[in-house]
Amino acid sequence: MEKKINEGELFSKYKSSYSAAFKDLSIHTFLMLSSFYLIWVFRNSYVSIVTVPLNGMLLTRTFIIFHDCQHNSYTPNRLLNNYISHLLGIFTFTSPNWILDHHTHHLTNGNIENKYNFKFNELLYYSFDQYKNFDPFHKNIFIVFHHPIIFFTFFPFFYFFIIQRFIYFIKKVKYGNKIGGILSTITINHLINNIGSSFLLYMAYQHNILIHFFFSSYISFILKFLLFFNQHTFNPAYAVGNMEWTQKNSGLEGSSFIQIPSILKYFTMGIEYHHIHHMNAKIPGYNIQKYHEEVISKSNMFDNIVILNMQDCFTNLWLMLYDNENKKYITIEEAEQIIKTK
Repeated sequence: MEKKINEGELFSKYKSSYSAAFKDLSIHTFLMLSSFYLIWVFRNSYVSIVTVPLNGMLLTRTFIIFHDCQHNSYTPNRLLNNYISHLLGIFTFTSPNWILDHHTHHLTNGNIENKYNFKFNELLYYSFDQYKNFDPFHKNIFIVFHHPIIFFTFFPFFYFFIIQRFIYFIKKVKYGNKIGGILSTITINHLINNIGSSFLLYMAYQHNILIHFFFSSYISFILKFLLFFNQHTFNPAYAVGNMEWTQKNSGLEGSSFIQIPSILKYFTMGIEYHHIHHMNAKIPGYNIQKYHEEVISKSNMFDNIVILNMQDCFTNLWLMLYDNENKKYITIEEAEQIIKTK
């Protein structure tokens, strides 16, 4: 017999609070500042091999707090979330304009026919049908840039360090009302982030840790791409039409639960429970594990979610195409094998 829970009541129980947010932000601020201090102290030492990645992992968590603020789920106050996201966005090279795309991602994840004409899987640009029609030159370019070593090192840097400087201003000018937000607000958000990020880089330079900070940020960029890719790219794939798509199934079927090792859970701040986040983005990361544990103790709702271990996550990095006919993600090698047999 299926066990049921009152989802609305449970969501309310685990929504944000000022006390929990203050505690979480205070601890994280202390650890973040400490990691910068350690980078500075050991800037000329081989200990940097530890301090730089540590700072990168903490910057990843900084981005996840920024992410929760953008969803207005970190604190109960929208204005406070906005202020925090501006500040943390400087450290993560991402302006609050980022939510314009991310909000659409939540409305379209897994919906192959969505009215926004947005990619149903935000990190996969091409289907197998498109790939097999490439001429040799474009096929070789695709193969090179979609090898995991290139894809997960080049594109994270390009996206966060370059594209995020101006992209939403260009989108708003080009597409007008199809893009949310006001042009003046978008422009101001970009300016604040660009000026703040430039000042942060200048301060790192003044304290002789610019290279260290650059590499820790780069590590963070890569970690975020690896996480995000595995949150939605796996088999069985969730790619359905308008009539089948639901917000709940976008989470339960179209978003994964990644088995992050316990020692690393602080740095991912619950984003690995992505099946819950896409069901209801108002549960903050600092409460999401507790929500998951209460649900599985009281209901069968999560019995069929997609669970990925670290090996699964590594294997998934080669899934670079969506096969419309077989309704699954495939590797470039698999695509070539299909082409040869037809």
